[in-house]
Amino acid sequence: MKKKEQGVTTADIIVAVILVSVFITILLVTATNLTKNQTVLERQSQAMHYAIATIELAKGQEFSSLPPVGTNKIEGIEGLEDGYILDKRGEKTPYYRTVTVQDFTELKGNEGKQPEILKKVTVDISYQLKNEEKKVTLSTTIAKD
Repeated sequence: MKKKEQGVTTADIIVAVILVSVFITILLVTATNLTKNQTVLERQSQAMHYAIATIELAKGQEFSSLPPVGTNKIEGIEGLEDGYILDKRGEKTPYYRTVTVQDFTELKGNEGKQPEILKKVTVDISYQLKNEEKKVTLSTTIAKD
């Protein structure tokens, strides 16, 4: 007794449609997750770039232009003042910079040391991501020549 070949059956078509649907769903979910992760990484990378640029700008300043003991905010030096960072066109970005300077003697454990020799500069870059505030923080020390 020979079986008769019927060609493509309805069951074959249903199985193929289900497999293609599952495959497309997996691809879409993967692509969506990659896009979300890319956005997170881009934002964090840009914030880190701004923090590094601010630290380098602070290192390039004369030691005497940094705030004295008891004052921790830099004033009058463009790029080191607190506020929203401007892009190359002068437009406000969503990144907010806060720069804090502490004399070495203001740090715990160094109260009895000689002031105005070493300063710690801390840069915080804050930004919003998915209705949540994120922050990148970098610090460096600057010594008097």
